[in-house]
Amino acid sequence: MIEDKIWSDNPEQFIIGADEVGRGSFAGPICASAVRVNYHQMQSFQHVKDSKKLSEKKRNEIYELAIDNQIQFSFIESSNKEIDKFGIKYSNEKVLTKSIEEVYSNGDVVYVDHFKINNFHSISLVKGEDNSRPIALASIIAKVLRDKLMIEFSKKYPEYLFEKNKGYGTKDHRLALVKYGLSEVHRESFNLVPK
Repeated sequence: MIEDKIWSDNPEQFIIGADEVGRGSFAGPICASAVRVNYHQMQSFQHVKDSKKLSEKKRNEIYELAIDNQIQFSFIESSNKEIDKFGIKYSNEKVLTKSIEEVYSNGDVVYVDHFKINNFHSISLVKGEDNSRPIALASIIAKVLRDKLMIEFSKKYPEYLFEKNKGYGTKDHRLALVKYGLSEVHRESFNLVPK
């Protein structure tokens, strides 16, 4: 992992990993988390990996472990309305930047999954969740917390099955869009329903 060289020289060095979730979703916010950890804190999370490669149960267990270990993290969201107004790229950059801002201290090393952030001397990593454990942990936290939001939305809009698809474009979700049209939490700018 990319952080191993830094921590072999200085285990006390804080590293921030940041990742977003929900970029390709049809509904709900795009969200980001950033975690700030040193070598010793990360020892409890040796087996974290890309959130998409873990079961929901495992992601929730890792999230609870982060809470129990008092891991410093942030969670920022940009609503579907903001995405429609300013675009997905702007919203993506905003949530990542603000999530890092919330935990950043001078001297921290900052890794961001895929997306280039100009602040914090951050380093953008291709397949960041596979190459940095702090990014992988951030991706898990972001996914768990965004999933909770989508499950809440499902109570108000049960016909779209958000509790299952979390807003992504599954077959059932697409069929519901044809039948019911857009809800208040769908991204109109994604042109989801034929005119």
